[in-house]
Amino acid sequence: MEQNFEGQNRLVQITPSSSVPAVENDISYLDIPSLTERQIFAKKAYIGFRKIIGFFYTKHSYGATRRWVFAKVLPDRILYRWKPYQRGGCNRCGLCCKIVFRCPFFHEDQNSTACMIYTSPRHAPPPCVVFPIDPIDLAEVQREVSPAPCPFYFEGQPEHPTTWGAVKAEIRDQLGKRVDKLKEAFGI
Repeated sequence: MEQNFEGQNRLVQITPSSSVPAVENDISYLDIPSLTERQIFAKKAYIGFRKIIGFFYTKHSYGATRRWVFAKVLPDRILYRWKPYQRGGCNRCGLCCKIVFRCPFFHEDQNSTACMIYTSPRHAPPPCVVFPIDPIDLAEVQREVSPAPCPFYFEGQPEHPTTWGAVKAEIRDQLGKRVDKLKEAFGI
């Protein structure tokens, strides 16, 4: 979905919707240089390095790693089980992009904020795309950005609220299906 417009990236504008008129709240084409594949790789390597170093002095690095592993490993059925209970929406404040260190893909000027790669399916970081996965993510991020409230919240909970409980239920379900197929194959 990323498109280049003569030296400019298409960015998702992150501007608080309550303080900006609707016309200005739409997608903006900010005047910043395009990022090459090499620059994107270098910035992602920097982020990975900062997260590893962060393990020594912050709990947020553990939460970020948890989100990355979940986004890469868990099947969608488990990963998105909290989405129907999610309420609220991003107010585009950008505070979550500046926890521990400022994300190198975060662009900020006097009037707006934007992510340079969020709309790119190839380069968008999985933890950013799936955030918030569950209430643990919201509690962890809220602890870091307080007193500024994150407008996301959850009403209710799925049948298996913990990730481990959902994984165990999925394994039981898949195993049961395989046993049923074997019983059917052998006429039991």
